[in-house]
Amino acid sequence: MKRLTGRQLAYLAAGAALLLILAWSGWRIAQIRHAEAGPAEPIAVPADAVLFKPELPQEAGFRKAAESAELTLLVDPATAHFQVVSKSTGLIWRSYPEPEEWAQETIGGVWKNNLLSPIIVEYANLSNYKSASKTVGLADEGGYVDNLETKEDGFSGTFVLPKGGFKIPFEVTLKDDYVETTLLEDGLREGDNSLLNVKLYPLFGGQTTEGQDGYLFVPDGSGALIRFKQDRVLEQSTYNYNIYGGDPAFYQSDPNRQRIALPVFGLKSGDRGFVSIVTEGAAYASVFAAPSGSLGSFNWIAAEWQYRKRFFQSVSRKTDAGFFTYGKERFELPRRTVRYYPLGGEDSDYVGMAGVYRSYLVDEQKVTGLTGDSADIPLYVDLIGADVRKGLLIDEYVTATTTADAKKLLQNIVDQGIRRVVVQYAGWQQDGYSEQGGYFPVDSRIGGDDGMRSFIEFAHAYGIPVYLTADYTINNNGEDGYWYRRDGARSLSGEVQELYEGTTRVSAGFYRKTIASDLQKYARLGADGIRFEGGIGSQLVTDYNSRYGGSRADAIAIQREVLEQTKTTLGSVAVSSANAYAFDLIDHVPLLAAGDSYDLYTDDAVPFAQIVLHGLLPYTSQWSNLRNESHTDFLQMIEYGAYPSYVLSAAPSDRLKNVYSAWYYSMNAEDWLPSLAEEYRKANEALAPVQAKRIVGHRKLAPQVSETTYEGGYRIIVNYGEQAYDEGRLHVPAQDFVAVTGGEAS
Repeated sequence: MKRLTGRQLAYLAAGAALLLILAWSGWRIAQIRHAEAGPAEPIAVPADAVLFKPELPQEAGFRKAAESAELTLLVDPATAHFQVVSKSTGLIWRSYPEPEEWAQETIGGVWKNNLLSPIIVEYANLSNYKSASKTVGLADEGGYVDNLETKEDGFSGTFVLPKGGFKIPFEVTLKDDYVETTLLEDGLREGDNSLLNVKLYPLFGGQTTEGQDGYLFVPDGSGALIRFKQDRVLEQSTYNYNIYGGDPAFYQSDPNRQRIALPVFGLKSGDRGFVSIVTEGAAYASVFAAPSGSLGSFNWIAAEWQYRKRFFQSVSRKTDAGFFTYGKERFELPRRTVRYYPLGGEDSDYVGMAGVYRSYLVDEQKVTGLTGDSADIPLYVDLIGADVRKGLLIDEYVTATTTADAKKLLQNIVDQGIRRVVVQYAGWQQDGYSEQGGYFPVDSRIGGDDGMRSFIEFAHAYGIPVYLTADYTINNNGEDGYWYRRDGARSLSGEVQELYEGTTRVSAGFYRKTIASDLQKYARLGADGIRFEGGIGSQLVTDYNSRYGGSRADAIAIQREVLEQTKTTLGSVAVSSANAYAFDLIDHVPLLAAGDSYDLYTDDAVPFAQIVLHGLLPYTSQWSNLRNESHTDFLQMIEYGAYPSYVLSAAPSDRLKNVYSAWYYSMNAEDWLPSLAEEYRKANEALAPVQAKRIVGHRKLAPQVSETTYEGGYRIIVNYGEQAYDEGRLHVPAQDFVAVTGGEAS
């Protein structure tokens, strides 16, 4: 990597100081202009307005608003609360607390009123950065519902909060098997205060813990359950994390946890529940889960809609002096929509929830399923070409796998009888894996363009596709014409977003141009696709760069454009740990999360993402040769229906010691070949028959025994315990698995 001189560092420091001065000045000018504009006109409450009372709506006050083949929607005109009634079972899902359980509610004060409200808002007066935000519902705002009108498929209206100065339009719509709630931008009114976030109908389907076997489902990593409990550790804690991950342009409270890749959440209580899908505006929503004891005795979960986000405004380059504040401009979206699918019986668990979301992906997002025309599962092999490590005067280039080495390595795998392989080659660019920017030509020290082309032709002779791995979202060398001050992504405070010294985030508009110019170079090498890692398809960044800047929604649009162009040009594309907005454009998902964040918020990790994707997109978990608990993690791979993957090099592992990025402890292919072949054989026997099949069941048979069921009744039972599991004719050896077809174990 290139290192900056003292003079360059001095220039950078001077530029940073200037940016801080400009940012501070801009904030002050905004406040002065706000003050000069004068206070907004207060909202005049009509004499006939029915002010919201902090009490449950009267059951007799509900009237029919809409009806479908499966559901009936009832609305209370005074409060805009609603009920969804199942025609087949008579079960009712309410947008407010269950009346029989509300009588035992012990929380008091503002939050008791909030839980009764159809809307909860947080707002602040941003003209005074020291002012605290307020979280309130209709009752404490002297609020009411205005212009409530029924329509053919639901109703609409406006929530008015006079004290805060807000008018918030909304609509509720009934479809065949779901009801959806929407916040509308058209007609939204802010006074002197500014909306920070809004929860619409947060208590929908909420249930208390006592006498209930249930959980909140959150899409943390692969998926996680927050079980209903009477006595909970960290009783006051709520779960609140951004869909599609945090945004480095703003303050991030916990940036290292598992990302939410799916815009879905749910609740199960006994034999009923619901699953929610955020269908419009997901990039500006978080999943907010409040288990019993955190905010009242109810367990509830909702989307929290973000209108502004907090950031740190520094005022000194010499110290950490500064303050937290919010952006003046709100995030504007035409519609912010959540669907609620009522579920009953066996379909009310997380498997049923995953099935609903899967159908949504297939029917509406056009994610196409796999075909069953391959006899074997794929083995994913990631090759590391080269990397660099710090030298005494200049960085030292370290070769791991040349293109000639790659031929021999691949031949050795094929000679083990493994013919269905997918190669993903990383570290092929100039100066190796850690160097980001100016990917072409392929570094001559591992074989150059000719060597890579020859290797890809060699792989193609065996029908093996080769992807080249790349991350265009960061730059640390200034190649491709990149200048961080002009082309770098900026935070709301005006600073270029820096990951670490010398490495900055690239504006989406810039990397779109770069990739477009590089695609034909990939094609001339014969590459079958690009495996994007690090950002494209998996991370959203708000960018305040005046040349390229854009919103999270803009980032989704650009990333989808890049993925589509890549697939059109090369034929295929993959995204590591992809977000859901990329599913319809990609061909496989490397390194799909196989657990949750392992913190005190959640109780159990579940393979929700895997249940959704199996039969639609192939996926892998962590690299098999880098597992923390090798055999246990192998068993989990089988349980989750993931395919084996390895990250390998031709060089001994210690050759890469202390390189900047690719120092993995055990990568030598020769060392791993025997166990790779054996693991692939076992995985292939278990998973080959169900490659294109949906997962339709997942459960615990015992504390350390799990069962995964596929279409057609094929079952895989995994025993993590140290004792054999026996149930009837079923025998599963300790720390092993069996596949069951038609009642017979194999």
